[in-house]
Amino acid sequence: MAASTAVISLLQTLDQPNISELYHGHTADTLDSLRATSEYFLDVLEKSSYKSGIDIEKIKSLEEKIIVVSSEAEYVVETKISEIIKGDSWTFGILQHQDMLPVVEKMDNTKKQVMEILSHDDADQILDGDLKIIDK
Repeated sequence: MAASTAVISLLQTLDQPNISELYHGHTADTLDSLRATSEYFLDVLEKSSYKSGIDIEKIKSLEEKIIVVSSEAEYVVETKISEIIKGDSWTFGILQHQDMLPVVEKMDNTKKQVMEILSHDDADQILDGDLKIIDK
């Protein structure tokens, strides 16, 4: 639940009406990448939350990773926007994609870790909604 909340909060930050005025070009692509990865996380979290056949430890591990990286991404985006609005930034009022690259890389690495945690078969089953119940 906390992981979903962190991802939803990041998505809301990325979808702020005024943010589109602060970026262009490569930055738009970078923010789109953050959004796409966040939506993937949300999809996995929502579908895995009602599937009882997944190892609980796997779910906890992936949730922790998602919370950390989503919170960090939101912090970076909000900080950069705040710097621009306050005029404290040297970016001439535009959010630069270079500022976002480290957090995009972390998001991508976390996505790979989530995929590894779930294993290929589990991830497909979660995303397809066909996960079978496993008794432990």
